[in-house]
Amino acid sequence: MKSRKNSVDWTKAGRKSWDTRRKNTGKKRSQDAGKKAWKETIRPTEYGYIDELVKTHKAKQNEVFHHEGLPDLMVITESGKLRFYEIKPSKAPAERRLLNPNQNRTIRNLLRNKMVEEVNIVWYVKGGKKPVYTRIEKITPSNIDDYSF
Repeated sequence: MKSRKNSVDWTKAGRKSWDTRRKNTGKKRSQDAGKKAWKETIRPTEYGYIDELVKTHKAKQNEVFHHEGLPDLMVITESGKLRFYEIKPSKAPAERRLLNPNQNRTIRNLLRNKMVEEVNIVWYVKGGKKPVYTRIEKITPSNIDDYSF
């Protein structure tokens, strides 16, 4: 008679589940790839530009915000108005380099708001560990389609 500890009555679904888990152990998952992209690309570019804003525009660290659904960074100016920055890679496929339709719509709405001073797009090139910010261009209602796909 087998001891209870070593005997396992497998159902077909249970066995398949066990085999799949064993087969996939150690493999990269899309969630892992997303975390890697955030750590290596997104976080350094957006949060690195916060330091750049603090230096160049004399904005205080607590006056720069990052929020989902808006352009990447938001700065409160001395006059109390808002300045937005969308950070994009200059050498990338069009879907990463240009504004998507949702970003286009959001920025158009922001440009109509009286509390918004300006909306800028910041281009960067990956340069070793830190990104190199190459140029800043002001987005207006007349040129927003040039930056959208």
